[in-house]
Amino acid sequence: MLVKFNHLIYPIIAIVMSLAVGAILIIFIGKNPLEAYGLLFQESLFNYYGFANTLTKTSPLLLASLGILIALKGGQFNIGGEGQIYLGALGSTLVGLFIDNIPSFLHIILALLAGFIGGALWGIIPGYLKAYRGINEVITTLLLNYIAIDFISYLVHHPLAEPNAPSAYSPLIAESAKLPIILPKTLAHAGIFVGILAIICVAILLQKTIIGYEIEVVGLNPKAATHAGISVSKTILLIMALSGGLCGLAGATEVMGLKYRLFENFSPGYGFNAIAIAFLSRGNIMGVFITSLFFGALLSGANVMQRTAGVPVTIIAVIQGFTLLLIGISSQVKTNKT
Repeated sequence: MLVKFNHLIYPIIAIVMSLAVGAILIIFIGKNPLEAYGLLFQESLFNYYGFANTLTKTSPLLLASLGILIALKGGQFNIGGEGQIYLGALGSTLVGLFIDNIPSFLHIILALLAGFIGGALWGIIPGYLKAYRGINEVITTLLLNYIAIDFISYLVHHPLAEPNAPSAYSPLIAESAKLPIILPKTLAHAGIFVGILAIICVAILLQKTIIGYEIEVVGLNPKAATHAGISVSKTILLIMALSGGLCGLAGATEVMGLKYRLFENFSPGYGFNAIAIAFLSRGNIMGVFITSLFFGALLSGANVMQRTAGVPVTIIAVIQGFTLLLIGISSQVKTNKT
């Protein structure tokens, strides 16, 4: 229990320290950090509409971060969450556009499943290249991001384009494929519940199943996994498929709960933020939830902080980057001690 608590406390410490650094920067530009942070968190956590916005931004961060976390547990570095988000969004959009006359509950499940499959297929590509061709997954996942983004851009400009649209986007998905709104008169949708369900499923998978055990063994020592009779190649494929699938769900919830259509460049970088969140959590699933909520609150309240307190939103990027830097330093210190 103590070990689990220690893992959970790391992201909290990193968040507090990063906020302290942000406060110093705010002082340097002649503003009051207490006022700025007060406005940021008041707006994002304690204001009805602000909290709804926080939940909306937390949903894709949480799902994508869980995907990156699974990859890290298996010793793989999935830098391709952004591209997998786009392919997941495409899968759910196709189901939302071309399947109709079915009950909403079933339509939502099919669209989410299509989103998972879209991301999983995009994740399997670098998984195969790593497992059977020995090509570093960091390079392939990173490059596949650009292919995915450009592919979606082509689709919404041409075969999936809304006729006579002022910008590049697809037609609206069917009403039956839309996620329900959970807070009236806001944009907060049931995607956050998809994320919470994913937390439960990932926790059970990693802690209670043979597959989870194999993922962890491959991540810790591939040679030992081979001697134990575990197929490292097949496990890597599974790891990258699960990782990509969860990132794909992030894209699916964006389409089904917020955008209701496929846009060009619709993600503000959720896949890259997810990398920071997954590292920050240090392998702790609840740490992923805490940090996703923190990042969601930062993104939600940043504009209010700039508009009201005169603090530029770039401070938020500094805070996000510093949290990752702190975790990197603490991980290195821990490694050196052992």
